Amino acid sequence: MIAIVNTGSHDDPNPMGERTYEVRINRRVITTFKHERGDGLSVCLQKAAKAVELESDCEVKKLFDFITSRQ
Repeated sequence: MIAIVNTGSHDDPNPMGERTYEVRINRRVITTFKHERGDGLSVCLQKAAKAVELESDCEVKKLFDFITSRQ
């Protein structure tokens, strides 16, 4: 299962304000990002995709650095 979960404060007086979200695959948190709820779902999905992409790039770099340091 892929999920985008709002982990921000649920008692914020501004229902359209900024929240923190996690992108999860099953129970594993892949990355987090911030989103203004008032910006809408499509922006939230774009931010989630970008956050995953950036995290993936970081993981690839870590792996590359590890491999090259062993040579």
